[in-house]
Amino acid sequence: MKKKTLTILIIIMLILVVAALAWILHKGSADNAAREQESVQSEEAAKEEEQRKAEEKAAEKEKAELSAAASHVYSHRGTEGPEEHTFKAYDAAIEAGSRYIEQDVVISADKVLYVSHDENALAMTGYNGMYEYMSSETIDSLETEAGNKILRLSEVFDRYGKDINYVIELKSNSDACLLAFEELVDKYGLSDVITVQSRHADALEILEHKYPDMPKLFVCWNQGDFNYVLDLPYVDIISVRATVETGILTDSNCQAAHDAGKKFSAWTISTEDEIKKAIDMGVDTYFTNDTPLALSIEKDYGLKVRKESGASEED
Repeated sequence: MKKKTLTILIIIMLILVVAALAWILHKGSADNAAREQESVQSEEAAKEEEQRKAEEKAAEKEKAELSAAASHVYSHRGTEGPEEHTFKAYDAAIEAGSRYIEQDVVISADKVLYVSHDENALAMTGYNGMYEYMSSETIDSLETEAGNKILRLSEVFDRYGKDINYVIELKSNSDACLLAFEELVDKYGLSDVITVQSRHADALEILEHKYPDMPKLFVCWNQGDFNYVLDLPYVDIISVRATVETGILTDSNCQAAHDAGKKFSAWTISTEDEIKKAIDMGVDTYFTNDTPLALSIEKDYGLKVRKESGASEED
């Protein structure tokens, strides 16, 4: 009886040992599988992280290239034509990647600044009247052929704030216009995102005292004016009219501006051939009616040319 009991106990022990061994083997296999799974997951996570960093780096490079390209391009009136100087035109230029949007500014009889290329409302609205002799109430009632209102400069500031850089041409050099401009700039605190332009050098000189760090662009129509402003310390950029008739968009003028420590600019160039010639010449900035084309050329062609020429890129 004792022998039979002992045998049963031995068998039970053997069964327990076998079960224990089976559990140990299963546990080991499970642990190995878990470790392998963790290793696979870790490798996948590492690959995903590497991919994320590569995508971020590519996006940063793309952003830097677009920023460098955009630093040379001024969107002329947003775009020229029926929609010029409208939010639609500005928004389209910004959507294309522009960072510098031009506004031409006139003043009303009651000292309100409006955005219009001409000092007479006729071309834009069909109403024959000089803005400087019209009240803001009258101007606010006008519409362009495309059905747009004449924007107040304050409305443009309200919409975009510091999201863009403004390239503002003051059509008048009157004390009233300059004072209204200064008051509006100070009210919105936008002096650091404005390049002010004028065909009147004396206006730029006055603004130099108030805003020494604001870039000042002289709108140049002929060689005589170019020679006159070349050594003026308060002119930072000389922008020349890019027509055969004026003959002032030249390599020699570009070099002269650079030698004088100024940037050389041009207006208005909008074809591929014109833009590439300007880039090859070393033009720093230019006004264009085709922002998407200009930005594309700057990115694909201009970055390489400017890098090879040693020209610095500015954000």
